[in-house]
Amino acid sequence: MLQQSELDSLTDYLSRLFNSKEITVLLHPEDHDQALVARGQEFFARIEKDEDEGELSYNFSKDVPDQPHDELNEYIKTMFNSHVVEVRKRPNKVDSAEVYKGDEFLGVLYDDDGNEEGMQVFNMAILDIDLEPED
Repeated sequence: MLQQSELDSLTDYLSRLFNSKEITVLLHPEDHDQALVARGQEFFARIEKDEDEGELSYNFSKDVPDQPHDELNEYIKTMFNSHVVEVRKRPNKVDSAEVYKGDEFLGVLYDDDGNEEGMQVFNMAILDIDLEPED
């Protein structure tokens, strides 16, 4: 079950990452191992808590409209409210791309056969050490 302190830490982390004070992480009303991410009054993404062999992480997932690379790159820059975020094609892969903020790897953008037509999924792992307060 996600605790309020985790939701608060995830909110702080994502607010910094997405350069937005409008980000809020809320407990999912039906599944207490999931959270909903809101930007302002709108649903933005979802987070699932993952505890495996004593290690704790969170899986951030957001649906993204499928579009040509240049437009997708601009969409991701707007999503993160940052000019240093970019979508990089992966060698030998046509069904996925990587998302970076400067030199920092953020996650993978991939086609999801189970998702509705015309959509991709951005997946990002958030480690418990990512949630430690900045000095």
